[in-house]
Amino acid sequence: MSNKIGINKRFFTLLVLGAVLCGVCMGRAGMTVKAKEQTFVMDARLLPSNQSAYEIQVKVENQGQDWEGTVRLRVTEDYVLNDCAYDTELSLPQGSTKQFVVRVPKDSLDRTDGVVQVTLLDKKAGKVVQKEFGRLLQAEADSLTMGILSDNYTALSYLDMGGNEFYYNGKNYPIKLEELDRDKLADSLDALNFLVIDSYNTGVLPDQALENIKQWMDDGGMLVIGTGSSAEEVLAGFDDLVQCNRVYDPGEGPNDYSDRVDLSQLPMAELIDVSGKYHEGYEVFGLICSQGYGAVEILPYSLAEVAQMNAAGDYEQQQGFVEGVLRQVNDYANTNGLGQYTYNYDSKYLLTEINSHLGNGNNRLRFGGLKVIVILYVIFVGPVLYLLLRLAKKRDFYWIAVPVTTLVGIFLVYFAGRGFEVVSTKVYSVTVQDLDNGGDARTYLRCYDAGHKEWKLRLAEGYEYAGPLKEYHYRSNDETEYYYHIRKEGDRLFFGIDPSMGFEDGYFLAGAVREPEKGSIHGDVQLNSVQGISGTVVNETNRDFKYFAVTAGENLFVYKDLPAGAVARLEDMEAVYDNGGGYYNGVDGYYYDFMRNVQKGEMAKDVDILTALGMGIFSAYSVEDPGAMLIVGVTADWDKAVDDHCSEVSYGCLYAVQ
Repeated sequence: MSNKIGINKRFFTLLVLGAVLCGVCMGRAGMTVKAKEQTFVMDARLLPSNQSAYEIQVKVENQGQDWEGTVRLRVTEDYVLNDCAYDTELSLPQGSTKQFVVRVPKDSLDRTDGVVQVTLLDKKAGKVVQKEFGRLLQAEADSLTMGILSDNYTALSYLDMGGNEFYYNGKNYPIKLEELDRDKLADSLDALNFLVIDSYNTGVLPDQALENIKQWMDDGGMLVIGTGSSAEEVLAGFDDLVQCNRVYDPGEGPNDYSDRVDLSQLPMAELIDVSGKYHEGYEVFGLICSQGYGAVEILPYSLAEVAQMNAAGDYEQQQGFVEGVLRQVNDYANTNGLGQYTYNYDSKYLLTEINSHLGNGNNRLRFGGLKVIVILYVIFVGPVLYLLLRLAKKRDFYWIAVPVTTLVGIFLVYFAGRGFEVVSTKVYSVTVQDLDNGGDARTYLRCYDAGHKEWKLRLAEGYEYAGPLKEYHYRSNDETEYYYHIRKEGDRLFFGIDPSMGFEDGYFLAGAVREPEKGSIHGDVQLNSVQGISGTVVNETNRDFKYFAVTAGENLFVYKDLPAGAVARLEDMEAVYDNGGGYYNGVDGYYYDFMRNVQKGEMAKDVDILTALGMGIFSAYSVEDPGAMLIVGVTADWDKAVDDHCSEVSYGCLYAVQ
């Protein structure tokens, strides 16, 4: 009995010692991992830049052993990781610190309110350490300015949506608030996109200030007025438009509701439309109407009281509420002053759509003939062959004819398919440059490969940034997965994709700083309703233009042949394309008409170079005033964008703003 007790004690002692040792080992392992995580100190900051790319300076300090690997930078949009990884090879000896710049094209991102994620990967692509930097890009992002005229500015600070962005005229922007008073109002109006008046007696404003606000709306400004318990004072300066009949106590007002705001918790004004111009809001309860090229929205509750009473609910509900208010007034402002809605196009989407037409010319892969051969073979080798042999009374030869026919079919498919072989990655590139502000060239690339494996290509010298033009692919939530990749090795950039199928397209944007093109394009061009377009265009560059275009507002004219040094008299030339004086309303409207005409008739044989011209036109529209007059010329056999093993067809577009 005592022996059993002794054995049990010894077993228990060994068990306890084992548990202690395991705990010590586990503690040491945890400390090792923790120490390993602390061997690197990482930082990232945004540098000021006038280029078309965000310049992110990454700094990595190694406090441990010598290390070699990759620094990967990615950006989140809408809380989802961007589909592009920006990789930089790095060698860090013990105790060293290195910093470098990662350039991310602005057109590669839809939003800047996400986080920049920096990850260190070892040589086997294993994650070593990771750090995130919230809203890093917003320091250099273009923003919308919202003026706040209120005696309770602090309560309205939530109108910037906490840095989240608002979709405005085809792009996403953060909102920057500006506190106003009676004295600052006049000087600030021209710089405002939105003006919010809430908890403020507008009766103290001079008549000229009220007239300035109305003129500002006529020019495109968007006014939001919150009323609620102070409705009479807030509307005092606008009583010729809307008046307050009475203010209901919470719970007694009109039985209207919102899925974002519990209106029953708010004092509610009964508004009277004395002008007869207002409509009920379709998304957020209130009155709204267009005013010239702008709009005014009058809410029966106070925006300050929404915040004070916590009626907007949680953070996401509050953001959704603000978005609804702004989207409603923005939609009414998107008119041409006559109540006709004007569409604001997404320039990045449009450029990608045009880019997708590259390669549809004479160099495209034509599988039509091959399909016919395969279909005829499938039909012929079965019952048709048997029927023919039966009619010829040679049915006994059927089992010999089948393999012979099969061999013939295989050879036909083989020889017909030889023309479809793609031995290297196929690249179509279009480089666009503004002759008035030369030096910063933008290159759009459409690429595909026959294989399923990841591929990468080296950009030519001078390219400083690259990224996806538009992302259509959504992978799993595994943070190690990505589709596009940009890698810097030494002083050169590589770009590529990780395809999930053969011939999968990748759409890229790359930028190069190089010597500007010599010369200029200029002209003396007039538009009128009778003659259409007249005047001269002069090509004082070293490039021959196969086609050139003249645009003015919604007018687009395309002509053929303008050699270097030549002068074109437009009234003596016949346009190969004329959109009918802006009949197709908006930039996107005549894009679709232009591309539809490019692919038929005489223009079809030049579909690729005309598509390149379209890239030049709409690339210029993405950075220039859409109402400006542009002259755009396109030339073939441009400088190659890729310095690697691939098959590249390159075009160049030069443009000038008149």
